[in-house]
Amino acid sequence: MKKLVTFIVVVILLSGCNSELTLSKVTPKGNNKTLQSFITNAQDQNGVYLYLDNPKTLYIYLNGINVLQGEKATYFTDFKVATEGDTLNILYNSDETTDYSNPSLPHELLYKIKLDKKYDTIRSFQNGEEVSFNTVSGN
Repeated sequence: MKKLVTFIVVVILLSGCNSELTLSKVTPKGNNKTLQSFITNAQDQNGVYLYLDNPKTLYIYLNGINVLQGEKATYFTDFKVATEGDTLNILYNSDETTDYSNPSLPHELLYKIKLDKKYDTIRSFQNGEEVSFNTVSGN
C-alpha cells in the first residue's frame, strides 16, 4: 500500500512539472481589469498588441475593427505560435474585405498563450512579414 501511495504522489508531482506551450482564443470579458483596460485603449488603432500578464502567461490582441470610409476592412484568418530556441514567434494572417457587416469575419481576436519557458525574444509576423507590436504592456 505504501508503494502505491508513493507512486501516485510521484506521478502527480511529475505531471505538475510538465509545462507546455499552449494557445487558446479567449474573450476580454472575464479576464482581469488591467487586461480589459489595455484592450479598451488598444481599440483606437488597428494592429497587434502584446500584454504580459505574468512570467508564464501573455496575451496577443489583434485589432482590425477601425475602418476609414472608402477603405477595406481587415480581418484575421489564421493564428499560431512557433518557437526557435529562445525566440517565440507570433504568426498570423490577415486579409481585407469591403463586406463590412459580415459577422463571420473576425476583425478582432484575443489569444492567451501559456509559456513553457522564459523567452528572450518575442517576434510578430503578419502574412509572413515581421511587424512591430503596436504596444507592449503588462503587470
